Amino acid sequence: MKSSQKGFTLIELLVVIAVIGILAAVIMASLNSARVKARDARRKADLRQVAVALELYKGSYDTYAVASSGTTGVGTGWFSTYGSPYTKSVAQGLVDAGFMGAAVVDPSGVTGSTATRAGYMIIADANGYTLWANLENPSASDIATLSTCRSSGYDGYPTANPVSGQTNYCISN
Repeated sequence: MKSSQKGFTLIELLVVIAVIGILAAVIMASLNSARVKARDARRKADLRQVAVALELYKGSYDTYAVASSGTTGVGTGWFSTYGSPYTKSVAQGLVDAGFMGAAVVDPSGVTGSTATRAGYMIIADANGYTLWANLENPSASDIATLSTCRSSGYDGYPTANPVSGQTNYCISN
């Protein structure tokens, strides 16, 4: 008499569970990489948006330095930081002047500097500006922007942070 039990053995079930686990790990790793790329793309887009706002500001006020904002009110420093010594953030200054709809903040939420992240930086005066960001996965061409920007004041800033937490991308006029 033949046994005709239907079903899966324990070994077959364990193999299927292991394969599903491996596939899930591969998918999660790919998803994390896509998130990093998306945040870096947003950082670049944010800087372009700020550059457009600064050009409009220059057209109205004949300077790129946003009045009464940034460190000590000269339109320079951490872009989204407020509180001493910042009278208000440069981002908020552009919003108040009507050149941006909302203040721009790094996707990580960092407005200044932490041990592993740096927010957006700005140096601006009557003649020009430079904006910096900290990309999570910068390419060689991203890092090369540091040698082409108008100012090098915040290249690799803050140097107390590990390289992964320093500015590594900039744009300027």
